[in-house]
Amino acid sequence: MRVTFILVMFLYCVSSKKSRANAKANVQANVKANTQANVKANTQANVKANTQANVKANTQVSNPEIEQLRKLVASLSKQVMMQQLHVEEKSRSEGNSGIKLVRGVGKGQKNYDSNSHLYPSAFAIHDHSNYDRTIGIGEICAVLNGVDFRTRHNDYKLVMPSQTSSIYHATEDIPFPDVPPEVLNKKTVEEQVAEMKEWFKAFNDQDRSSRDYTKYFKPVLCYLEGTWTLDKELEEPFPSDRHYLEAKSWDELHEKNRFTTYTGTKARLENVAYLPTTIMSVNMTTGEAQYAQWNYRILCHPIGYDIPLHFFQQEDDLSFRVRTSQTLTQTAKTRAARYKLFDPSRKTSYQILDSIFAEIPGKDNYGSNLTFTTFAEDMFDTGFSDNTHLLNTGYYHRAYKSFRSGAGGIAYTALGFNDDNLWVSQTTQPRVASIETDNCFKVLNKFGKLATRCNRGEIRVSYAIPLEVIFLTPLLTWNPYNIVFHDDPDTAIKDDRTGSKEKPLNGIDKSHYYMTPMEFFTGPRDMSDPADTVKTYIYVLAPDGEAKKVSSSGTRISIPEIGRSDPIRVRYPIAPVHYEGSSVWKELTALKDREDNSGVPSSVVFEMSITVQDPPGEHSHEFKLNYEEFSLLIAEEEVQVVTSEAQEHAHELTIVFDPKTKSFKYTSCDNDRICFDGHPTLVTLITQNDFTRSAIL
Repeated sequence: MRVTFILVMFLYCVSSKKSRANAKANVQANVKANTQANVKANTQANVKANTQANVKANTQVSNPEIEQLRKLVASLSKQVMMQQLHVEEKSRSEGNSGIKLVRGVGKGQKNYDSNSHLYPSAFAIHDHSNYDRTIGIGEICAVLNGVDFRTRHNDYKLVMPSQTSSIYHATEDIPFPDVPPEVLNKKTVEEQVAEMKEWFKAFNDQDRSSRDYTKYFKPVLCYLEGTWTLDKELEEPFPSDRHYLEAKSWDELHEKNRFTTYTGTKARLENVAYLPTTIMSVNMTTGEAQYAQWNYRILCHPIGYDIPLHFFQQEDDLSFRVRTSQTLTQTAKTRAARYKLFDPSRKTSYQILDSIFAEIPGKDNYGSNLTFTTFAEDMFDTGFSDNTHLLNTGYYHRAYKSFRSGAGGIAYTALGFNDDNLWVSQTTQPRVASIETDNCFKVLNKFGKLATRCNRGEIRVSYAIPLEVIFLTPLLTWNPYNIVFHDDPDTAIKDDRTGSKEKPLNGIDKSHYYMTPMEFFTGPRDMSDPADTVKTYIYVLAPDGEAKKVSSSGTRISIPEIGRSDPIRVRYPIAPVHYEGSSVWKELTALKDREDNSGVPSSVVFEMSITVQDPPGEHSHEFKLNYEEFSLLIAEEEVQVVTSEAQEHAHELTIVFDPKTKSFKYTSCDNDRICFDGHPTLVTLITQNDFTRSAIL
């Protein structure tokens, strides 16, 4: 039993010693773990506290510096924006919106031996009539509202803004004219050819008595449009069957343009354009600048009525005539001839181009209906004599009327400071950059005193100028051989068909648009421009299995001779020239007219009778008519004019001619019978020469 007790006590002691050792180990482990945890926690807390303190301290130190940097960036960005405005304003003061130059090719001893806005053709137009819808025009330098830019080789298509969609840049094909039934009713191709010639003769002679050509010769106005866009990605400006911008991004395009400009070289295919960028606005709080990219396109608009050919008045480019030793009549038969579209029966303040552009929408497409208030005043349509028709700014206009007269005494306002060709349209497209300003006006407050109220106004606009009027003819659809048209561009030329008599094309397509019988033409094709792609003729298989000798059916500059007539022009370039708006060019034009002295005067001046009523005080006004308006006046038609300014006002008059007394008078002054300042109704003819005297007698 004693042994048992001793054994038990021994085991207890051993167990107790082990337990104490375990306990000690546990305590040590716990202390170590707690210490590490506390250290870690304290370290994290300290780091967090120190970090917050440092951030707070750094923020307190850096905020003024960051704010100063923001203000500096904003100020510099705004200065760059104002420098861009200065560049544009300088361009605006040097000329009108219009074409400046075409690409130079040749040189000579005289400065006019090199290319200007023409040579060998006006504005680099050429012939791609082997295409169904392509209109040939090369690279041009242009100005729209002071923005200088250079296009790629254009070669635009006969398309128009969409009539059914307001999607940005949605377009549709312009319908081609029908073929006169009198042609289609002929049984043989020879008879159809003879009848079609008669229709072209009627168009050329402007004779509707036997054949009403106006149903089948349809004019379209093609125009150049430009605007500042917010697009970050490069967008092809408009479709072309032959050309495209040779870049994948705006940066690449700018880089290529800088390279060609700095080195003097050119991209062989002429697909590099100079399209500038600008700063549209600057956030003066954050310093952030909004950048905009200039882009342009060429579209056409079908005109719903006939335009008589005598409305196209040829411009006299003396540099071309001296260079080529040609008369003005001889130049009219070349591609260098350019024209001004002018309706002598209309007043100069609302010409036929104003009427046509009023039908052309901006970026919102057809159906747009927008109005705009400028500096708290409504804009009214100058196409109406009263001030009850608000201007639909969703279409293109170059003038507007205000309800009240301005500081110059008249309510009529031309868009732009002094730009004859600035057509502007408003848009709601968010991809077009906007411009903002405060529209402020006076109102009576609750105390009966005048107070100023301001609203922030925002507007997006695009600009346009006319390029040319094209008469679409029945040749675009006339197919007397019933040649098959293929949508697939490879079918007609499959198996190495070249259009020769041995290898005729198997039908036609949009780039091999040949279906006019060669017998239709009797004169040679104009081959003066190497940029032309059309062939005089090719052979195409008809459904009867025969190879037909056919000529191109697309749009030409002039139709070759079709009998005894001269070539018939169907493309009339009417683009304005930028420098025509400069004082130097105006002096040059006046000098040419004075030296020529072989035609009617360009303008006829009248003076109103003096009034001595006070206020406003003794004064008179002058006004002028072009000779066409003067002729209408002599023919006893009313003519509306706006006088010069005197005593801080001007008048809008209706003028008539009395054939019995051989005198002129006004019948309406500012919509009243007598002017508010008492001018007698008699007006005096100041321009006295053989033309005016013989007209009156």
